Amino acid sequence: MCVHPERVGLPAAAYATEQRPLPWEVPPPVDPDEVVVWVRDALTAAPPDACGGVIDQAMSILRASDPAMDVTAVLRAALN
Repeated sequence: MCVHPERVGLPAAAYATEQRPLPWEVPPPVDPDEVVVWVRDALTAAPPDACGGVIDQAMSILRASDPAMDVTAVLRAALN
């Protein structure tokens, strides 16, 4: 099946052929410094019903790395 990435908002990739995960299904990074980019990429591609899970995963990683971190500020920066 052919999908036109520019029409559905996904980066071009052989998702089905190579059994690649969709962008919002890629496991989050362990390194908190990489979470901002992962959140931005995942939320940009994710359907509305997947966004909550992406945000929850990001918050979990960030809180585990630094319990005093302002997670909301980091997520706002990622989405601006």
